[in-house]
Amino acid sequence: MDYIVYAIPVFLVMIFIEVIITRLRKKDYYRLNDSINSLSMGMLSISSGILTKVIEVAIYTTIFSIVAIFELSTGDWWVWLLAWFAYDLCFYWGHRKGHEINILWAAHVIHHQSEEYNLTTALRQSSSKFLLGWIFYIPLAIIGIPPIVFFTVGLVNLLYQFWVHTRHVPKLGWYELFFVTPSNHRVHHAKNRKYLDKNYGGVFIIWDRIFGTFQEEQDEGEYEPIRYGTLKPLRSWNPIWANFQIYQALWADAKATGSWKEKFTLWFRKTGYRPVDVTKPMKFPDIHGYKNYNPVVSNSLTIYAGIQFFILMIATTSLMATYHLTPGWQNTLSIAVIALNLLMIGWLLEKPQKTIKLETTRFSISLAALILVSLKPVISPLPLIVGLAIALPSLLIIHFTGMNRDVVVTEEVQEAL
Repeated sequence: MDYIVYAIPVFLVMIFIEVIITRLRKKDYYRLNDSINSLSMGMLSISSGILTKVIEVAIYTTIFSIVAIFELSTGDWWVWLLAWFAYDLCFYWGHRKGHEINILWAAHVIHHQSEEYNLTTALRQSSSKFLLGWIFYIPLAIIGIPPIVFFTVGLVNLLYQFWVHTRHVPKLGWYELFFVTPSNHRVHHAKNRKYLDKNYGGVFIIWDRIFGTFQEEQDEGEYEPIRYGTLKPLRSWNPIWANFQIYQALWADAKATGSWKEKFTLWFRKTGYRPVDVTKPMKFPDIHGYKNYNPVVSNSLTIYAGIQFFILMIATTSLMATYHLTPGWQNTLSIAVIALNLLMIGWLLEKPQKTIKLETTRFSISLAALILVSLKPVISPLPLIVGLAIALPSLLIIHFTGMNRDVVVTEEVQEAL
């Protein structure tokens, strides 16, 4: 079982508390569609991690067994302390290069696509970082950090980063000098020119101070309001597309350029670089010249999508808690079905006029998968019964409430009304 399962309830409780505080303070830090999209990224990341984590473990342990200079013991406290600081230093450089190199940005951009900044943003994680992210941790294998220490420290490092994704916590005095905090991490997620590509630390902000990438958050009135997200907004609730957006753009440029050198090197050039024979260099956009992506659908459809998403969260948590007990083919099928469901729920919040078609397709494929699971290794009708108990009432609700006749109300039309 993945230990992240134990953290999921804590994450959800903290998100619920932040939502309540946001309401009480009458702030607009949460939108259900954006939160569903961010959580969808996290669910895709941890579920696909069932398959990709094997690769990460294999790579580190192989490198460790071949190149480790020292044989450090897991029983020595100083080994854990060394790993704690060294891991975060490696994280700093991996994170920094993830912002500075095209192909690395393609994997990391997912975390920055949300135009809100709240605790759900913390769970917005990439599903492809396993491809190249391991490169930056090779020094730890070389100095002999044992795999169990490496992965444990890495997990704790990641868990620490959750709480800093909030707008409710102000500056924390002396703590700001040494550690990553909500204040200095808000700067990292901002796309304002002054804040862009700053504050890369995971736990310690000291690396940014040492290597010249630190930027303090300015007090209200000292600088323009923060805008979150990316310079080229995603403008979609499709979690699959979000993971491939930059990869597709790089591939399109590689095909379009007439230079063979550019076809191979553009992937490793500075983030945002595009061949001169494809397009002109990108100018810094007016980040205050447009509104956040927010296609408006009816309240009934929004609530419906939220309920369906909550059911999917339960299914994903169940998968993470039991995948070690089920065969690989079943885990792979479950991951694919979860991805499909997340895609369809994202589309519901963009294409309400196609609700019946989307939901019929989603339930049909999901039920087919449940039938397959029910037949192997022994016949068990329970998964199918549960699936039908969710699918049939849902389709009836859509039909009789008229959700399928909802249309998107654009922000411009809404203002005119």
